[in-house]
Amino acid sequence: MPIIAIATTKGGPGKTTLAMSLARYWARSGLNVECLDTDPNRNLTTWLATAGCPVPCTAIAEDDVVDAAAAADERADVVIIDVAGALAKALVYAVSVAGAVVIPVRPDAKDVAEAARTQQHIETARKMVRRAIPYAATLVQVNRRAQVTAHSRAQLQALGVPVLNADVPLRTAYQQASYTGDPLADASVLDDISAIAAEVMALVESNHGA
Repeated sequence: MPIIAIATTKGGPGKTTLAMSLARYWARSGLNVECLDTDPNRNLTTWLATAGCPVPCTAIAEDDVVDAAAAADERADVVIIDVAGALAKALVYAVSVAGAVVIPVRPDAKDVAEAARTQQHIETARKMVRRAIPYAATLVQVNRRAQVTAHSRAQLQALGVPVLNADVPLRTAYQQASYTGDPLADASVLDDISAIAAEVMALVESNHGA
């Protein structure tokens, strides 16, 4: 079953929000989900606990990523790794065990550049484990009508970074969920995450069929 790494070399693009939302979505769909939190601030661990979410989340050091992911993969249908941007070693370890990698990217020149750097880390991991590791960026915190959104998508594609069709628009519901706990309580958020989840699983399946 898939291990999904939510990873980028840059802090602040919403990795934890995306990890939380996907965990809630797949758990609500009846899958057995586990999360691994490599961020020293333990934001995902705290959020899941505050929300009373039945998804177990283990805070781990970067050197423990590979073993912890393998153990969780034995128990769960889906394992989600929230990778801290500042931990390059944790990123490579998480990517090396992943069935798919999702790179959250805000429509911003710096985030686009960091997505390209993350792609380089993925290529390093690919060489290390000698297997294909499917990955794609997803645009987050977007205004779908803004020109910068389309421009950022085009820039990612020009850099050779695959981009999901689904994105995460700017919605108050995502911010509100940091207090209420459940982002999927909002129907629009549920639609956003459902579309992303479908494309992520398609990434995983594309690797299996390769």
